[in-house]
Amino acid sequence: MRNPLKVAGVQFEMAEQDKRRNLAVMAAFVEQAAKKGAHVVAFPEMCTTGYHWVCESAREPILSAAERTADGESVRFFAELAKRHNLTVLFGLIEKDEADRLYNTYVAVGAEGRLFQHRKVHAFENSAILQGDKLETFDLHGWKAGFLICYDNNLPENARVLALNGVEVLFAPHQTGGFDIPRAGMGRIALDVWKNRHRDPQPMREAILGLKGRTWITKWLPSRAYDNNCYVVFTNGVGIDGPEVRVGCSMIVDPEGIIIAETSAAEDDFVIAELYKERRVNSLPSAHMASRRPSLYGKLVEPAPEVDTRTIRNRVSNEKIV
Repeated sequence: MRNPLKVAGVQFEMAEQDKRRNLAVMAAFVEQAAKKGAHVVAFPEMCTTGYHWVCESAREPILSAAERTADGESVRFFAELAKRHNLTVLFGLIEKDEADRLYNTYVAVGAEGRLFQHRKVHAFENSAILQGDKLETFDLHGWKAGFLICYDNNLPENARVLALNGVEVLFAPHQTGGFDIPRAGMGRIALDVWKNRHRDPQPMREAILGLKGRTWITKWLPSRAYDNNCYVVFTNGVGIDGPEVRVGCSMIVDPEGIIIAETSAAEDDFVIAELYKERRVNSLPSAHMASRRPSLYGKLVEPAPEVDTRTIRNRVSNEKIV
């Protein structure tokens, strides 16, 4: 059991449909994090293949890029790295199951292979990608850990279910910021802002720190930690992703909702922090959790229609998702 648990959270600009290049970049980050003593290295959502191309693709190219999570190429690749460096690697990929059904999946890999996986329960990227139906935890170096992928984190009920199952550290892999919904200050960042960031850094800096980036993320992300008395590790893409620009802002938030490590770099980067079990004991959120009155919450579990996430997102988006 690791206490403290040293966690590294990585952001990087993914190459679309170039798994070999992405795996090479990720391997370099695993090595860097290992040199700093990390026990866990976490990457963003769907990071082996890139993300946005999936939204505009037919099913067959997605299926071609997908992998089995029991023994696929990426799992074998990271199992070797995990064994070499004595750590655990967390990463996102497109999964195909035994019947070639497709999922947006996040996987934990150790030296012996896959340890745990979560299928995004609010997947919307493409009608060929199905939604998962489980919210579970697993043992990670003696910590109870859970995964919520991107949109999964926008519904507080999901994190609360994991909290009631005892989650101590929640990993939140994303591909977000500067996305296509022009609400609450959000909206796309011009590709030239990213491309020109070295010559003229201020526009990209403002995008990263403003309503398309950190200001938006910190509206809700720290509350997932604070409300549920757990650490949250937020890992995000950065840079060009199809017609959009991801903002990075990867960060680690403690159980009091305090950001203990973050990056605002307009580059590939990673954050690292030590997580301590004792910081969850007698914290203010621990008192709130202990004060719950479930007898008042029946409304939360009343049967109600469940609408596909794609339908809702299309309603507020200015572009159609396939």
